Amino acid sequence: MPKYLYRFISFEDFINLVINNKDRFMRPSAWDDGYEAYLFSHLDSPEDVRDIVTQMCNEIDLEDYSVVYDYYFRLWHSKNFSYAQSWSEYDETDAMWRCYSHHKKAIRIRTTEEKLLKHAKQIFPSEQHFDVLLREVMYDLDQKTSIHQQVEQMTKSKSPSETYFHKRAVFQHEEEFRLLITDNSQYSHEYFISEEVKPNIEEQIKGITDQEEIIDLITDAILSIRKSYRTNVNDQALIKDAGNLSEFLEGVMVHPQAQDWYVKIIEDICLQKGIPFEGQSQIYKLK
Repeated sequence: MPKYLYRFISFEDFINLVINNKDRFMRPSAWDDGYEAYLFSHLDSPEDVRDIVTQMCNEIDLEDYSVVYDYYFRLWHSKNFSYAQSWSEYDETDAMWRCYSHHKKAIRIRTTEEKLLKHAKQIFPSEQHFDVLLREVMYDLDQKTSIHQQVEQMTKSKSPSETYFHKRAVFQHEEEFRLLITDNSQYSHEYFISEEVKPNIEEQIKGITDQEEIIDLITDAILSIRKSYRTNVNDQALIKDAGNLSEFLEGVMVHPQAQDWYVKIIEDICLQKGIPFEGQSQIYKLK
């Protein structure tokens, strides 16, 4: 049996996808939850960088501190060049329709895990330096120890993207599968920065036994050499041609409290585009 995945979107996103044939991916940092990718929001200030370097040194517990630079600059790149979509295993729940109501005009689209991954890899090919990940979200994040916890998760998995797949338990009702796209076309800059800083700082660290002094040296080196990326509202989204939607979309459903005229509009659009229309949700109807 295929694993079905569902996404609740606005009318505008539906039109952009079905009429304009454009698929939109957002930076997780632009989402409402301040704990989304919590670690990435603490990569900027000197105090936070020092805290992260400290946690990394504690977790890695190696004399080769160059690993810390690799991890930090991979995180820095991932923060600036990763985009995502949220999908769910739940076909529909009251909570999902209410959270993503869009003024009772929300639209639920349906596909399978296999088709979604294939769709993403077609519009974000690896030969253009894109990484595509589709993973189930874990609801294990403790907001009191978020930085420590997410550094630990990242160093265990050895992936800077790990933190994107952990959320607080309060969101467990979403049963989320997250589709993450990372644009690696700019990663060479972070790689060369990391390689450039290693010999100098390793030379400075030689003979120093005080851990706090070592952490200060690493933090100062990172802050002095990392590249700043200017972001604006337009940079928060990555929009790509969606390809052949008939190979991807398996069904469209309309909000249970949408008005009849609106339901008819969505039905007509689906009919014109050859997309299966699954009608209006009956979740509140007596049977």
